[in-house]
Amino acid sequence: MHKSEHRAKKAASLEDASSAALLERAYGLDTSGEARDLYRDWASTYDAHLEKGLRYLAPQRIAEILAEVLEDPSALILDIGCGTGLVADYLSGHGFNAIDGLDFSPEMLAVAAEKSLYRTLIEADLEKPLDIADESYDAAICCGTFTHGHVGPQALAEICRVLRPGTPFACTIHAHLWEEAGFAAEIASLEARCIAVLEEVTDEPYFEGAPADARFCMLRRR
Repeated sequence: MHKSEHRAKKAASLEDASSAALLERAYGLDTSGEARDLYRDWASTYDAHLEKGLRYLAPQRIAEILAEVLEDPSALILDIGCGTGLVADYLSGHGFNAIDGLDFSPEMLAVAAEKSLYRTLIEADLEKPLDIADESYDAAICCGTFTHGHVGPQALAEICRVLRPGTPFACTIHAHLWEEAGFAAEIASLEARCIAVLEEVTDEPYFEGAPADARFCMLRRR
């Protein structure tokens, strides 16, 4: 093996280790303050760690799921927990160009802004009411936000509030939290109150080669 190949292989190995360590830190979060600190530290290398280091499949897959049911390319989409814009990049590939991004990390939003994928970027905390008018959006999408130590199921109703009647909401929910954190119960409550209906759910991996630890959901606002 040439020295250059050895260096590249060693660098890739270190990158994988760093990516895994940051993911473990993300799954071990207990408070919103810890989450803010993580994404402040992670913002500049987030894309490389997730897509190259861990081979993150979920953004591409959730964009495909929404694109399958959203036919109008001019539809106004709210990308919830948008981070650095990984999901919007794939939505753009499907022809959607009216996307607003929402995230609680100003550092992640700063990276997203550099990509020119969003119409508007909104800094907001999903654990609190959103400063967005009722029925503002034609669709919503959320990838990787409903997971360990992040946002709980109570945010689902608030997201539905800002959607127009009949519009789709595609999201991932960590499978381990489906029952444990109350997501299944909250979705059942939304259905019982005629707020939204769960049209489709599949179990698939977040990352290449990983177990099917994500529930890819398609809800529709009633």
